[in-house]
This record gives sequence, structure tokens and C-alpha cells, in this order.
Amino acid sequence: MFITRRFLTELLVNRINRPSRVLIRASMSPLAASLRRALAPRALLRSRWLSTEGKGPSGGGFSFPAPQTLQQIVKLDLLVNEEPTQIRRIWEDYHSEKDDAIARVLDGTEYSTLMERARSAPYFIFPVYRQGGFFNMLCQFQDKCFLVTYLEAFKENPALAPPCVTVSLFDDLLAEKDVGLLRADVVNMLDKAETEKLLNQLLRSYSNEKLYDWVDKFNNRPNEFDFDAFRHAIDNE
Repeated sequence: MFITRRFLTELLVNRINRPSRVLIRASMSPLAASLRRALAPRALLRSRWLSTEGKGPSGGGFSFPAPQTLQQIVKLDLLVNEEPTQIRRIWEDYHSEKDDAIARVLDGTEYSTLMERARSAPYFIFPVYRQGGFFNMLCQFQDKCFLVTYLEAFKENPALAPPCVTVSLFDDLLAEKDVGLLRADVVNMLDKAETEKLLNQLLRSYSNEKLYDWVDKFNNRPNEFDFDAFRHAIDNE
């Protein structure tokens, strides 16, 4: 039984238990303000690899800001001449100094596995822990990008759920360098530390065989999905 938007909404409303200690709902900026922040100019990296091109187009509702092209972040014609280890260092060093973005580097096998599984199981939920409790974020994969929103906002109005995090994947260097680049942009509601924990959960859930079984259940066998059991599994895996 493959998941549908209607079934997803029913599943999220009726079958995911609220935490025993419910957090005070975090305030969320209007969609327009969120998009402006997502598209705001970033501080430029002072190295010859940085691109001077602008941002990509924006989207609305649960479609969020569109993924950037790699050329809009770096000078791809120069980066492609570097060895894989140097590419990793440049990519990670640049993003380590940013307050609103996180970088990861995957090898070819890791990248292909993530893409294949994300296409097969594009929706999932992740807990974010704060102040002794937790709230849930919903992610959706589409067109080389994971789009993340606050679960309660999605349940109220999927079309207007504001962006919180976008996770973009870039395969420009995959064929020649066996390097897949990943960038998570902090848009709204979460800070960088929380986003990094969420990103780690996402990557583990789609790469670890046992954890991915929960992702597959959520999408393709929803009657078998148990949120509390998943939360226990990812906290102890």
C-alpha cells in the first residue's frame, strides 16, 4: 500500500502520538518572511573557489525555496580540478563558518543509495528535542532536495507549511570525482545545532538498513509504522 497525501495527513493526525511533555509551540515566521530569509545574500567565502552568482528561484507552500545549483555556490570549473580530499576540505571548511548552512560529503555509493531510497520513500518524520521534550518535523524528498517543515503546520495546512530546512544534493562531481555534495540550509524555527542533529538523523535513517526499514514502512507499509518504536530505534541504534 503506497502512501498518498490523504493517507499521509490521516496518519500524521491520528497515529503519531504527541510527546508526554508537550512543548510550547515554537513561533513561526510568515511564509514570505521565511522565503526572504532563505534567499538572503550569504557572506562570501574568501577563496578563489567561491561563485559570485546569485541565488536560485523561490517556491511557495510546501515546495519551499528551490535547490541551488552547485555553480551558484562555488566556481565549479575550478573545483573540478581538485582532488576529492581537497574538494571535501574546501566544501566543509566553507560551511563550518556559516551560521545557516551545514555541509556533508558522500561517496558515489552513499549518494546513489540515498537518492534511490529517497525516491522510493520520499516522506518521513523526525523528532527534534528541546527543553526536555520534543516536536516533530516532516521531510519530503523531491528533485534532489529534502524539504523540511514543522509537522503541526503541515497538519493544519499542507499548502502553507513554511520552510524550516532544505537539504540539497549535488551530483556535478559524481562521475569524475566520485564525490556527492550535500548542503542543509537553516531557514526557520531551528538553529544550526538542531538542524545538524536532524540532518544526521535523516542520513542515518536512509543509509542504515534497520532504520531505513522504518522509512519504508512509513511510505509503503504505513499500517506497520509505529512512531514510538522508531524513535526508540533511532535513539539507540
